[in-house]
Amino acid sequence: MLYNENMLEYIKIKCTDNNKWVEAKLVEHTDGWMIVAIQPGDIKLNMKKTKPNTYVGNMSKYEFVYQT
Repeated sequence: MLYNENMLEYIKIKCTDNNKWVEAKLVEHTDGWMIVAIQPGDIKLNMKKTKPNTYVGNMSKYEFVYQT
């Protein structure tokens, strides 16, 4: 499912390296992956489903996790 500007959804993802939560805008989502934009600057992060209800992505040597 694609999300456009009229259907914005914001989620919280956790950085496992520093144990901090980051707000992200959900850009695209399927059952196996999702793309989020991290605030500020809308840096895009690809996240892959690794187990049921868990998505993991890596950026700049940091790991981010989202659990539904």
